[in-house]
Amino acid sequence: MAIRSLEERKTLEYNTERDHLVLPEYGRHLQRMANSIKKLEDPEEQRAYIERSIDMIIQLFPESKSVDNYREKLWHDMYYMAGFELKVLPPGGVKPTFEDQMLRPEQLKYPVHHLQFKHYGYNVPLMIQKALGMEDGPIKKEFVDVIGSYMKLAYKTWNKEHFVSDDMIRQDLQSITKGELSIDEDKDLDGLVSSQAKKRFLQTPTPVKSWKNKRKPPMQTKDRRR
Repeated sequence: MAIRSLEERKTLEYNTERDHLVLPEYGRHLQRMANSIKKLEDPEEQRAYIERSIDMIIQLFPESKSVDNYREKLWHDMYYMAGFELKVLPPGGVKPTFEDQMLRPEQLKYPVHHLQFKHYGYNVPLMIQKALGMEDGPIKKEFVDVIGSYMKLAYKTWNKEHFVSDDMIRQDLQSITKGELSIDEDKDLDGLVSSQAKKRFLQTPTPVKSWKNKRKPPMQTKDRRR
């Protein structure tokens, strides 16, 4: 390996001495172009160089063309790389500022539900509130039975290693509703789910046409009489 001379070492350019890469994904050459563009005095000349730089970025990243307002985003990136010192206005007419770059979206609040029985989920309290607002009658009674069946199904789904009885579901329902809703002792909470599954199983399937049932067209015999 050839040893560099002292003069050659002085001409070497180290990363610590180079310009700071504001957006490393665009590379150092585009960063140098942005630094050179901001030194131009003519706004129209700046615009022409920025448009050419944006075309170059689009060629480097063609998969990003589907992004909404992609060209406008690239204009903002050019402002960012140039330290927001460009004189020309972007096509939108609004000049980006450093304060815009520092804006952050508001943090989304995670929904917190204070549930007494978390293993039943959030749908059960909603169903119970709806049942409490219904008039007394057979429709309300059947709806309460549906709630009990759903509670047992949810419990078995998330607690497969634990056994759950109908009496436990009845007690939890009375505890949640403070005795306003109840399920009859002779009601089978597994009956609703099993009956629906049985109903789907016993539905008559659509008959499948078999190739054996297709009638073949009669064979045509050649008339050998001439």
